Amino acid sequence: MKYDFPQYRKLANDLSYYEIVTPDFIREIQRIGSRWTEYEIKAKILPERLLIEDVLDNEGERYRTINKIEFDEFRNYCLNNLRRF
Repeated sequence: MKYDFPQYRKLANDLSYYEIVTPDFIREIQRIGSRWTEYEIKAKILPERLLIEDVLDNEGERYRTINKIEFDEFRNYCLNNLRRF
């Protein structure tokens, strides 16, 4: 499937949000209790590329498509209300 980038997804449990910037670069914001963290992955090996494909393609129906506004709102919530790891 062909996508226009960036794409935005979240886990069905609302604890991880993803910004897929390119087919080989993803940013994840993850909430863990009262803390949060942010990861950036530049896919260099097959498992990292497969992770990005899984998020894009909703592998196992674990991910929901969202928009940039929802992604930014979650990030702002984390910045303003939670402690960063």
